[in-house]
Amino acid sequence: MLRKILSCKSCSYRTVAGLDDLVARLRLVGQLRRDKDPDEGIVAALLAEYAALMTCPTCKAIGLQASDADDDWQDEDDWQAAVLCEVCRKPIDPERLEFLPDTKRCTECQHKTEAGTLPDDDPEFCPRCGALIEIRVSRGSGLTRYKRFCTGGCVIR
Repeated sequence: MLRKILSCKSCSYRTVAGLDDLVARLRLVGQLRRDKDPDEGIVAALLAEYAALMTCPTCKAIGLQASDADDDWQDEDDWQAAVLCEVCRKPIDPERLEFLPDTKRCTECQHKTEAGTLPDDDPEFCPRCGALIEIRVSRGSGLTRYKRFCTGGCVIR
């Protein structure tokens, strides 16, 4: 399992990030937009190159450092920081993780998802150029129609 320590040179921020957290951070800097389940080797290679473009969540400085996590990384604070909710990015309770070790959402976000009040934030990307797809109202009379538009300028059929 891939685990890396991310730290900031400007402040004392330090966290241990698992594969899911690393993939989310790489997507924020424009990588892995199309790949739903990337290989650990690809994530490690991209992290080595793009960690310098990542923003520190505490001081907002650009440029994190990535290093390998030791086997004694399971200090309580680091363990919680390594397992973050995929929606709200808050640490998932240790009791929830003990009961459901593969969970990716905290209790609050899971309840919102089950109730249908959590919006689906999974973005769609253009198969031709990789830019974001927007859904817009089409012009015309009669029924309201929605069309998909590529933000990169491609024509989607």
